[in-house]
Amino acid sequence: MVRNNSRPSIIEANSFYLFIGIILLTLGAYVQSKGTYSGLVITEYVIILAPTIFYMKMRGFSLKHVLRLNKISLKQVLLIPLIVIFSYPIGVFFNYLMLIVLNYFGKVRPNPVPIPENGQEMIIGLIVVALSAGICEEIMFRGFMMKAYEKLGMKLSIIYSAILFGLFHFNIQNLLGPIYLGIVFGYIVYKTDSIFASMIAHAANNAFALILGMWVSKIEVNPELASEIASSGVISDTAAMLLGAIGVGIIAAICGVIVLFLLKLLPKTKNNTAENIEPITQLDTGTVIHEELEVSTKEGILSYAPVFIVILMFIYGTYMFFKI
Repeated sequence: MVRNNSRPSIIEANSFYLFIGIILLTLGAYVQSKGTYSGLVITEYVIILAPTIFYMKMRGFSLKHVLRLNKISLKQVLLIPLIVIFSYPIGVFFNYLMLIVLNYFGKVRPNPVPIPENGQEMIIGLIVVALSAGICEEIMFRGFMMKAYEKLGMKLSIIYSAILFGLFHFNIQNLLGPIYLGIVFGYIVYKTDSIFASMIAHAANNAFALILGMWVSKIEVNPELASEIASSGVISDTAAMLLGAIGVGIIAAICGVIVLFLLKLLPKTKNNTAENIEPITQLDTGTVIHEELEVSTKEGILSYAPVFIVILMFIYGTYMFFKI
């Protein structure tokens, strides 16, 4: 029996999150070690998507209601990629700040997702890294998880699901960027009342990252000049990264203004079913948050125990990252 107006409880959503996290770190890590792209396909569709859909069907939740399977307008479709493109430098800036800290400890590692070197690899990357991740991860986070947290109010449901999304990457180097993007994706879902909107946003972000990565990798750098600069001792690696952060930060600040403008411009879907819709630039941090925290407290600490376990898993993974 389908319960059209029901949604997952916070404790069951968090427990599901823990379960998928454990499977990701075990089976997911194993299959990805055997082959990056094939492993990612298994991770996205078998580990993330299938269990999420199966659980919702088993519990009798309406997929249309929980996932917000609603159509979006052409204007929304056209604006969303623009929002993502200008959001990208902001996510890069947040990750860059983390890299500065990690570089201080000498622990910066290459991106585990390979950069496409030709057209064929780009097509595979777009299908696996962009499209598949956009569909599967959004169904779990901006669909299932965010709907569960919706009882806490719009702001906290967006923020909590974004934090869980960032932690789910289990990569200290790629934590802050996904949290920020998760907030953007969440607000887009609330504004459009459609999971398809965040799927487009997520896919566009990953596609842009792949295309940009491939383009940057094609830029030829004179190895002798690079070696001379590196050995000159004129500026330290940390100082160079700090200067780079200032440059990236300026770009991110400019892009942030543009993103806020585009989010305001993004049409709000009429008869929106999302609760407590309000402009992101007018979020009240006073009594509303107090009321939401009271609701959160009533849920009980037990409801969040699975998340605490995931955080411990993340901390342990970070410890091993520095130890190796």
